Amino acid sequence: MYIGTSEWKETIVTGARSLGIDVQPGQADQFAAHALILKEWNQKINLTAIDSPIDMAVKHFLDSIISSRYIKPDSRLLDVGSGAGFPGIPLKVMMPSLNVILVDATRKKISFLKHVIQALHLSRIAAIHSRIEDLQQEWDGRFDIIVCRAFSSLADFAEKCLPLLAPDGLLLAFKGKEFATDLDQASTQKGSEVFLVAGKDTHIKLQMKLMSFKLPYLNLSRTLILLRR
Repeated sequence: MYIGTSEWKETIVTGARSLGIDVQPGQADQFAAHALILKEWNQKINLTAIDSPIDMAVKHFLDSIISSRYIKPDSRLLDVGSGAGFPGIPLKVMMPSLNVILVDATRKKISFLKHVIQALHLSRIAAIHSRIEDLQQEWDGRFDIIVCRAFSSLADFAEKCLPLLAPDGLLLAFKGKEFATDLDQASTQKGSEVFLVAGKDTHIKLQMKLMSFKLPYLNLSRTLILLRR
């Protein structure tokens, strides 16, 4: 199997169906275009260590779109540390009505993201070169959904992104087996309530929900951590 072939696209369609998600042929075509551009650019700049066809399909695209079931149409979505565009671009492909901002601190990655956006003819999506801390003044309280696969610390993610979140917004973190270690940073956890230790004197009170699932083909354990004020 090769990236972008009919077999590769069918792998995504079938895998998504096993997760209860319907991927249309045109959406699979856009995923293939994204993946092929990533494969080409990855030879010049370090965008991802994931390069095998099955890993690309599962670990990047299927992993990204699993969160679509928790996102409402027309939401304003921020993808923090977007890197090669995951999960923001696949989510935009699945939900065209989303208004998406992709943020990354590496300029070369932003150049890649802008190229993909143009190649896929996506609208209402932009890639911005910035650190998340520098966005707070301009984007304060703007986003309904903030997603991230890159932050090492859940508390750090919450502390830096909460100022950008709308009052009824959702923080959504993607985690693997290590999520339990991340949650150990919570000072207390009672039912759905968690207090994240974000600094020496900073405790953030949030409502938390964990959604665990297995990615098809590779049988990988993944957890989505949903956080609300």
